[in-house]
Amino acid sequence: CGRRRKMRIVGLIPARLGTDKVPFQNIKDLGGIPLVNYTVRTMNKVRLLDDIVVFSSEPSICDYIYQGLRYKYLERPAYLNASETKVHDIIKEFLKNDDADIIVLWHIISPFLTPSTINECIEQVKSGKYNSAFTAIEIKKFCWFNGKPLNYSLSQPTPRTQDILPLIVEQGHLYVFRREVFEKTKQRIDQNPYIKIIDHFEAHEISSLEDFRIADLIVNTGFFDLD
Repeated sequence: CGRRRKMRIVGLIPARLGTDKVPFQNIKDLGGIPLVNYTVRTMNKVRLLDDIVVFSSEPSICDYIYQGLRYKYLERPAYLNASETKVHDIIKEFLKNDDADIIVLWHIISPFLTPSTINECIEQVKSGKYNSAFTAIEIKKFCWFNGKPLNYSLSQPTPRTQDILPLIVEQGHLYVFRREVFEKTKQRIDQNPYIKIIDHFEAHEISSLEDFRIADLIVNTGFFDLD
């Protein structure tokens, strides 16, 4: 009998130079460093990753990634750069070209995730206890949805904030999942996923110029150190 192949865990970084909202966003300097480096450098510190793949149709993005960092560039079709492209399409195309068993999908616009958070999500999926994992934030505020209170009732006495049930909101930019999960469900999340709660600094998302300015403040005031 042949030897069983070692489980392969791959960091997947979908990459465009920028977005419609923020041109050249992913190569724009954040604290003096092109944004894409935050993701690649942090992934270099994730001990459980076998490979790190920058998946892009724009090879010039590699000119902005610092030398000495471990990663591979994988070309993807340019049509996946369209604003209406769904992440499902990107993952599907990636899996045509890579035999990863566990995919660690991380979007560049969430630069402050830590290696320990990523390792924890991978470990939970690798263990077999969960088939998928994602990061989320917890909100303990009075929330409404579709014109109605979501986590409290107007017919009952207003509870103290600390007593209301929290809402769990997907952070939306780190997902860890087994290949078979995506092939079976076409989703990044299976039933009963592992949910890693992170704070609002780690969860900060850059999707506008204002978000970029806030991220600059986070870096320049010392709340986050890339090194």
